[in-house]
This record gives sequence, C-alpha cells and structure tokens, in this order.
Amino acid sequence: MPAGSSTTTAVLTAPPLPSNFQFTFPKSGTTLSTFDFSAFDVNANPPPQEDERQRLVRRCTGETIHVENLMSLMPAWFKKIHPQRTLDEVNLVIDEWLKTVNLPEKKKRAQRQKGDYVIISSVFYADCSIEKLITLTKYNYWIFMFDDEIDPGGDLMHDDAGTRRVCDQALQCIDACLHPDPKQANFTAPAGSPGTVEMLYGILAAMRPEMGPATIERMRRQMHEYVEGVARQQSVRHDDCLPDPWYHLKLRCDDIGVRPSVTQIEYAMDFELPDHIVYHEAMECIVLDCTKLCVLVNEILSLEKEFRDGQLENLCTLIANAEATSIHAAIDRVKQLIRTHYRSCEAAVARLPWTADEQVNESIRKYVQCCQRIATGTAQWSYMCTRYFQRAQLSAKWEMVATLGQ
Repeated sequence: MPAGSSTTTAVLTAPPLPSNFQFTFPKSGTTLSTFDFSAFDVNANPPPQEDERQRLVRRCTGETIHVENLMSLMPAWFKKIHPQRTLDEVNLVIDEWLKTVNLPEKKKRAQRQKGDYVIISSVFYADCSIEKLITLTKYNYWIFMFDDEIDPGGDLMHDDAGTRRVCDQALQCIDACLHPDPKQANFTAPAGSPGTVEMLYGILAAMRPEMGPATIERMRRQMHEYVEGVARQQSVRHDDCLPDPWYHLKLRCDDIGVRPSVTQIEYAMDFELPDHIVYHEAMECIVLDCTKLCVLVNEILSLEKEFRDGQLENLCTLIANAEATSIHAAIDRVKQLIRTHYRSCEAAVARLPWTADEQVNESIRKYVQCCQRIATGTAQWSYMCTRYFQRAQLSAKWEMVATLGQ
C-alpha cells in the first residue's frame, strides 16, 4: 500500500435476533441446498402488532378515575323529583305492564333492576301528572331497550341487516302513530313485529291524543333522527379505526334521544309552543346546549361500563386516543366542555322571544326549566340507579370512583 494512504474497515452489524428465536442444529446429512435458513430471518416471525383499539385498551386499563358530582358543574339548575310514594305507585303499574312486553324475562328484569326508568322520567318532568309519568316511564323503557339491543352486548350488535330491519320497523311505527292526519293514524303493530317495536305502538297511542299537531310533527321528525342516529352509531363501531371524538359527539347528539325528550315537555306539561318560539335562535341554542350536556355527562358516568363492555366509542377514550393524552386529562377536557355549554345555555335565556302574553311566557319558562332538568337529571338518575356503576362507588356527595378494566 502506498505511503500516506489509509483504509477504512467496514463493520457490519447484524440486526438483533427476535426474543422468540431458537436455534436447532441441523440433522446429519443436511446440505446448504436443503438447510432451512428461515430461523435466521428476524422478519420471518414478527411480533404481533397492536391495533389502535388494543393500544388504547392497554393504555387505559387499570386507571382509577375520581369524578366530582357533575351536577355541581351546573349550579344554578335545581333538581326535583316526584314524592317516593308516587314513584312506588308508578313502578307497580310498570311491573304489570312489563309482563305484557314481548321480550325475554331476563332482559326485562335487568332493565327494571338497573335502570329504574321511573326516576329518569320523574327528574325530567318533575311536575307532570302521575298518569303522564306512567306513559313517559314506558317510553324511557322503550328507548333504553331499543338502544341496548343494538349496543355492544345486544342481540343485534354484529347484525347490520337485522339492525336496519328493526330500525325500519320502528320508523314505520313512528310514521303510522304520528301521521299528520289523525284519521290515518294506526296504532296496531304488524304481526311478527319485534317486541321493541310492538311496545312503541302502545306508547305513542297513549301520547298522541295529549299532543297538539305541531308537537306531533316535531316528535315524528325527531324520533326519525334518533332511530337513524342509532343505526349510524352501530356502523361506526364496526370500523377498523376509532372515530374522531368531535364526529362522535355529533353522532351522540342524534342517538342519545334528547330531542324527542325535549318535545315531550309539551306533552308532560300540557301546553304547546308555536314553532316561531321553538325554533327561535335562543331556544335552539338552549336545546342544543342541553343536548350536549346530557351527552357529556353520560360519557363520563358511563365510561367504566362501556370500557368494560369493549365499547371504546366514548368521548373520554376517543379524546385520549386522538390527542395521545391520559384518560384523566381527557375527562378534565369533557368537564370543561360541560362548563362551557352550561354558560352558553345560561346566556341564551336573555335572548328568548318573550311576549306580552304572560301565559306564553310561563310556558317558555317551563320549557327551559325542563330542558335544564333533562341535563341535570341525566346525572341525577345515573347516581340513583345502578345502570353504570354500583352505589358503593359513590360518596355521600355523589363523588364517583371507578377503575377501568376489561
């Protein structure tokens, strides 16, 4: 080599062997042409890759969450409920009615024990008569039973065609019972209708005579939106990727069923507001804010149950996934949204279309108060039943502790 020249020695570094690598000496007589070199290939048996859902589950499992009483985030909105003797009387009627509902006894028993939907009906419409409380309680049994059939754990969870079929049957029922022409309304379920559809015919038959024509049409359109929202949410759960959290929030505003419950205020309280008040900018703002408040409250309080059921389409988990943050930070984000929509709703009251007619103004006040109670009542009912968590998880002040696990 000439003087002054230099040389560089190349160093080849072999990739690390996989943790599951095992070397077996070749059998006698093996030649290079017959020897299996695949054991030396680090890519031959790659470790299994986590998908998005598995990664999120691993990150959140075992996390313990502490949540204050969410009603404290809406401090000016008071809670109210019928006397216990009234609730007991309604439950006696409901127990007899459930015997006539064409669903498996096990499912009816579970809904009765965990949901206790007379409570949610009462906290939503705390000043309605006992007769209407009975009908509204039946409606809330229907909406939860219908939704649970399609949710994770339900019979239709993986059956897209079956879901579409039962949704179409529910839409047919809604159009038949809430037909604009009362002479063409029909309250008889077709033979062979599923139990969740059959029961809806009787409920709407009881409601219709007590509603004005404008309320009936609003109810028909909003129940359409609810049923279609349930069908859309199921298709999202079947996607390989988790949805964007804000798209999920929009879907939940449709499929949580708040808008029909808002319209039922007029049925419950025996009045009908004209469309120009119901669709006024300020009233629309109040209804939308209260709808979002219901969703946000429910997303936090149902988080443990949904995570346990493998239902990751929850705003808290979706924020944690999309923003690569902790579940605690995600819950704090949802609580901040509760504060924001509460303030927005309070501000909208000043913009309401008050009139010179004090009777109309009183109906407006009742309508707004019931919208607010639907928001606070979602939390109040959750704390008073065992649908989402056990009473032992609550403090005397309704502060909740839960640990996420599957």
